[in-house]
Amino acid sequence: MANRNEGEEPSSRSTTSQDTPLISSTIVRSIIHLNEPLQQGQQPITKPTLWQILKGSNIPMPFFPSPWTSRDGLGGDDIFPTCNTLLSTYERRYGEVSCMAAGSDGLLYTGSCSKNIRVWKKGHPCGGFNDYQGPHYAILLGPEDHVFVVSYDGRIRVWLNEATEETELPLYKRIMTLPIISERLKEWFWRKKMRLERKFERLYWHSFPTTCICLSEDKRYLYSGSTDHCMKIWRLEDWKFIEAKLDHKLGVTAVAAGCDCLVFSGSMDGSLIMWKRNEDGERKKPTHTPVQYLLTEESPVTVLLLKYTDEAESGELYAGLWDGRVLVWKERSHWSSYEVLPFRQAAITCLARSPGPLVFSGSADGRICAWRRGSNSGHMLVTVISAHQGPVNCIAAVEDWEEHDEGPSRCILYSGGTDKRLKTWRIAECTVDPMQCGR
Repeated sequence: MANRNEGEEPSSRSTTSQDTPLISSTIVRSIIHLNEPLQQGQQPITKPTLWQILKGSNIPMPFFPSPWTSRDGLGGDDIFPTCNTLLSTYERRYGEVSCMAAGSDGLLYTGSCSKNIRVWKKGHPCGGFNDYQGPHYAILLGPEDHVFVVSYDGRIRVWLNEATEETELPLYKRIMTLPIISERLKEWFWRKKMRLERKFERLYWHSFPTTCICLSEDKRYLYSGSTDHCMKIWRLEDWKFIEAKLDHKLGVTAVAAGCDCLVFSGSMDGSLIMWKRNEDGERKKPTHTPVQYLLTEESPVTVLLLKYTDEAESGELYAGLWDGRVLVWKERSHWSSYEVLPFRQAAITCLARSPGPLVFSGSADGRICAWRRGSNSGHMLVTVISAHQGPVNCIAAVEDWEEHDEGPSRCILYSGGTDKRLKTWRIAECTVDPMQCGR
């Protein structure tokens, strides 16, 4: 009991049964520990009702802040060019930073191998909440202060930030768990049979860990990919499951949506499929049909990034591969050909875009590269950072929270890696010579 109060322990990935129970064991443990003394930053909780347990929302869970150590001022990072700045560094005691999502007002959400989602503001901790399950594989920020979190159990949990102007710290409440309780009850009787027959597309929820999620451009649909080879579609209006696609031979590792009802899914089998969402007024549910195979290679697709805005003339799709390449497709060329970014890294693990023209790529060698489209329609290398002592798990970029009028434009970059560290950078758009980086 004392170890639980001191800090979070990495949750075990082992399960006692192949079927995911309707009621999580962490909920039962939360009821047992209702009378434990409150920790610093923890709010009092009340006993959940039976309906709250069955529905899977609004269930109070104890949040025990994990120990983080500030490593500011240690230095030791190779940054090209030197106009970039390392603002803060925090190191976990247990586990690694596995995923993150950056929002407005300097807020950052990070997930790890524990059950906690930590919240940061301008590079420093400001709270968090207990997500019931771990480890976490993806965090997505939705409209109206919604936070989508996916973890090892294959479910998608939706949280709502209820903080007001009078509240000093963010206040989060879980409002939904996908699939909803009615769909879970329908599936309960034949779930085991479908899993044994490997008919995962007929199941309402993912049978194996969910690895990636994204929103459609109109924020009406949620797409999720899993190691069960399926891409599933959810309608956010009523939180219902819509459709499942089983066109990949191996696990789905990345999904992206945008550019006039298009959806892209990448897999460990090296395939990258472009889908078209068809919405007929007579049908209640939309359908998705494969339009084109953009990629069929031996190297797995690890991450996708769709750069698309209403002001832009066309969208661009970035795909990171396990062999270290970053490929770029243009909507203007009808997605027929791709460009290979010139600077070769180790296995690409994450991609992120800044509010400006920069695109960042993190790799397994601990480096982060920044790219910008040049005048000759090709991409040029802007920055290379030796950020972590191990693979970079996740990155996110936002606008700089400090105003500046002189010098190149800047942005804030967050990075988390297997070295248990979370770092905050200020990146300037200064062009670097690739020969300086030893490649």
